[in-house]
Amino acid sequence: MSSQRVPGAVDTSSMVPRHGRLRRHSGIAHVFRWIALSMAVVLVAAIGVVGVSVLRLSTGLQTVDLGGEVPQAQGGFAPYEGGFTILLVGSDQRTGQGAEFGENSYGEGMLNDVTMLLHVSDDHQQARVVSFPRDLVVDFPACEDPETGVTQPAASGVQFNQALSRGGLSCVAEVVTDMTDIEVPYAAMITFQGVISMSSAVGGVPVCFAGPIDDPWTGLEIPEAGTYDLEGEQALQFLRSRHGVGDGSDLARISSQQVFLSSLVRTLQSDAVLTDFTKLYAISQVALENMTLSSGLGDIGTMVSMARVLADIPLETMQFVLYPNVPEGARVYPDEEAADELMRRIRLDLPIDLGDDSLGIGSTDETPTPTPGASETPGATETPGATETPGATPEPTESAGLDGVIGQDASQESCVVPYGS
Repeated sequence: MSSQRVPGAVDTSSMVPRHGRLRRHSGIAHVFRWIALSMAVVLVAAIGVVGVSVLRLSTGLQTVDLGGEVPQAQGGFAPYEGGFTILLVGSDQRTGQGAEFGENSYGEGMLNDVTMLLHVSDDHQQARVVSFPRDLVVDFPACEDPETGVTQPAASGVQFNQALSRGGLSCVAEVVTDMTDIEVPYAAMITFQGVISMSSAVGGVPVCFAGPIDDPWTGLEIPEAGTYDLEGEQALQFLRSRHGVGDGSDLARISSQQVFLSSLVRTLQSDAVLTDFTKLYAISQVALENMTLSSGLGDIGTMVSMARVLADIPLETMQFVLYPNVPEGARVYPDEEAADELMRRIRLDLPIDLGDDSLGIGSTDETPTPTPGASETPGATETPGATETPGATPEPTESAGLDGVIGQDASQESCVVPYGS
């Protein structure tokens, strides 16, 4: 059972927002930080990018072609030249995952249960992760699966999470490119068991809950408000939970996943993880056993060069945003004007303003205060980054013409909103 750090009921009158800034590391720790930190994106999206062991990278790694030209490998472990984009996919594949997950949800194929696009700017000062709702209804281009040679014709009004079943990882990449006008040269995918193993390998992730959760669909049980270390099966239950958070929608799940992701990034930047080579090696083993990478990403030089870049991106410019959409019944449709403007800014590496009210319906920036007289769990430590950097000056942002962007940056601390709250 997870350890509770801040027990007690929620007193909304005493909730206060908290935004933290973390201290920086230097030298070789930067590389190891992002060998681990890139797995943060893995856990939320159920993917990993660079958490692979240098000692075993050349063996056991599963790779697939995306159907296009494979990017030239980066040599010499120097920082990656220019910007880069990686597609991150969490599969709902049931085969080989265990009887508790049931049968495949889409016939013999599998769905992209979670899909995110990571884009790093040309100047290496910004990173954006865009989450795509699984219930988003879009038009699909023709998809040819490079592994099978089968081509699926173009189609209109298709639910986004069918891309993986229609044409594999390359089809997901083609659909995302069609929606964003951003080429996808790199991609990574992980399974349910990969998420379970990965969360345990990093030693758990502290997640703040604004109240109790009882989700019979995934089995997630949180007895009361507070901060809990999530790992193993419980971490997967949380990342898959829709009916336990916000309004029970996939949009709520995405914002609660961003709570997890932000906390994981902060946790992995602590010395306890960065200097623990046993944990780093465990992360690499999980990656080898549970991940599928595109051909261009299965190269040690390329991955380390990406890690070198990611090591120096400030937390406050590492943003997680929701692809703009308009709900309609049980599905959502692209908000084309807002989506076009958001993706234009990402393509051109322009600022994106995330205001104080940018969090989604599954998260809040109000932290529950412990019940008077209640004591914290013995041995619990405060989440790193609880104070702002003295004298910090916000970077100027371009806000005109782009209102209502939903998301948060990695420096923000936030809490999960239980269903119906």
